[in-house]
This record gives sequence, C-alpha cells and structure tokens, in this order.
Amino acid sequence: MSRAFPEWDQGDPSGSMRRVADWFVEEARATFLKDGTHVELFFLYRQDGQGTMGNPPPKMDRDQFTQLLRQTIRMNDIYGVVHVVEAWVYVPKKPNDHTMKQILDGEMGVSDLKKGDKTEAMIVRYECRDGTQRMWISPIVRPKTGGVALGDAREMGETAEGRFGTLFD
Repeated sequence: MSRAFPEWDQGDPSGSMRRVADWFVEEARATFLKDGTHVELFFLYRQDGQGTMGNPPPKMDRDQFTQLLRQTIRMNDIYGVVHVVEAWVYVPKKPNDHTMKQILDGEMGVSDLKKGDKTEAMIVRYECRDGTQRMWISPIVRPKTGGVALGDAREMGETAEGRFGTLFD
C-alpha cells in the first residue's frame, strides 16, 4: 500500500519538493519491483504546489526534448522538477576515483565505459529553482535465476551533469 502524498507547505516550497521527491523514491521503487521496469517520467511543480506530469515523446531527440522541457519550465513558472528514469551509471570504486572525476568534469560519459564498468539503475532526481537538488540511485539487480531486484537507494547531493543536469538556468 502506498503512502499518502505529502502535503504541500506554500511557506516552504523547497522543503515541500524534498518531501515530494522522497515520496517519489518510494513509489518508483515499489512500481519497479512490481512491474520489473519503470517508464521515464517528469513531474513539474509550481511554487504553490500545483503539479503536472509528462514523459518524453518516444521518437523525439533527447536534446530537442531538453530544450522543450526548459522552455516549459520558464513559460509555466515551474519551481521544481522530479525526474524518474532508468539509466546506466558509474559507481566509484574508491575515494577520489579518477574515472568518476573524468565523468564529472565532462571528459567522458558513462556511455563511454565498458559494460562491466557501469551499472543499470533506477534514478529519482529533483531540482528546484532555488538550486536545491538531490538524486537517489538504486542499482538494478538482475539475478541469473530471473526476476529483478533493486539495491538500496543511495542519496547523492552533488550537482548533476549532463542533459538534465541544470534545468533552471
């Protein structure tokens, strides 16, 4: 049974976005474990808590979609965005991992890595107009015996890079 959607506090929109994102982490994990997959979704919220949902058109170029999303954010006075997606990620193997530094600096992308060096994951990320952002990465586990599972959600606060790294610029 899912938890109740968090109440929006208009006096604390950033805190409200955090509570909404926490809720989406749990809901996305439950959906993934039930269905074995999760479609990519974007949830856009105004400062008063009014929200809408959407997903990228299947055949639209990702860069074109990013441009459309940013335009939608500006035109609709969007305060915060929650993004749910399955993607390949790199998990650092040690502190000060050189490969992670190269990825964060934009010298290489996760797509450049060999299959054994990247991990399939479900990601939930949110970003607010005030610059607040967090990301939860749940590694996807596909046992050889079949089925699917998720590792624990790892919360990260670093600034995200890439196409959807900074939506409010």
